[in-house]
Amino acid sequence: MRHKHLLFLLVFFAIAVTLSACAGAATTATSWPGLTVDDEYAYVAYNTQVYAVDLVNGTERWRYPAEADNNITFYADPSLSEDGQLVVGSYDYNLYSLNAESGTQNWVFPEAENRYIASSLVAAENVFSPAADEKLYSLDLNGRLQWTFSSEGEAWAKPISDDNCDCLYLPTMDHSVYAVDAQTGTQIWRSPKLGGAIVGTPAYGEDSALYVGTFGGKLFKLSSRDGSILGEYSTADGGWIWSGPTISDGVLYFGDLNGYFYAVDANDLSELWKLSPEQLDGEIVGSPLVIDDSIYITTEAGILFKLDTTGKIVWSQTIGDGAKIYTSPRSANDLILVAPIQVDELLVAYNQDGVRQWAFIPAE
Repeated sequence: MRHKHLLFLLVFFAIAVTLSACAGAATTATSWPGLTVDDEYAYVAYNTQVYAVDLVNGTERWRYPAEADNNITFYADPSLSEDGQLVVGSYDYNLYSLNAESGTQNWVFPEAENRYIASSLVAAENVFSPAADEKLYSLDLNGRLQWTFSSEGEAWAKPISDDNCDCLYLPTMDHSVYAVDAQTGTQIWRSPKLGGAIVGTPAYGEDSALYVGTFGGKLFKLSSRDGSILGEYSTADGGWIWSGPTISDGVLYFGDLNGYFYAVDANDLSELWKLSPEQLDGEIVGSPLVIDDSIYITTEAGILFKLDTTGKIVWSQTIGDGAKIYTSPRSANDLILVAPIQVDELLVAYNQDGVRQWAFIPAE
């Protein structure tokens, strides 16, 4: 295990602890942006504000709150509902619903006892929001509490749903995945301990299996029926897996904090190919974006890569001098969007040939 892993996480934990201890004080988060998109806008949640950015030209549509409040800080990817809500959690222990078109506040859910690091899962009639207080909250679309589920560890990852069983799968920092009844919040099963914290959203395969990466340097295949382990794959040099894998055409794609990137067969978890840190230059924190036969990944070194499905590097673009990227890339309207930190640009758009289209720099 590299010492860099420990430094990376200690810095993140220090930020989180400081924010928790200083609730009500003028404290600003310095993590990385949360990002989601629809057909018209990109929504970026970063530090003290959430921004809606026009996808056509990169101009600001709105920001929330209009005036920055250092008591409200954002990290998680916002989530969109079918009825036009943008749901985003804050380090001030509140969950906010905003009008996605205008940025006005719809409601606030104030009952969590710790910060929101994970994104919410928004369904047709419910919002499922994990907080760092070891609880998963189920709300209706008006922000009213329906039920609460308690785990034995903080949840830093967005849960996923399974229509086949009307249940949710919640990964946690206690090295486990929980299956929870979506209607009642009762536990269906809990996986065995997986040897490391889980902070990435699992992937769900066509074979009804769950694929989970851990800080133990392993990718696990779990049965969605009972949580049993169906297989495992070990990363090179024990690299920690931060974000969940992306599955496409029976192949799992993911990176690790040692800077390796992998393609693994979803059926038997055999390695198809991998790229080395020397080829990619930097830790890989975000999940890859897969579009047809193209794979887009970002690295801590501030580089956006396009790969083909054989692992060949098609092109790469350096975002800016000193930039770092931890947020997963997103696609919208043939654009590839990246959200760097440590540069003026908060959001940069490329076309699929790697040509920069625009950049968004928030006005002071």
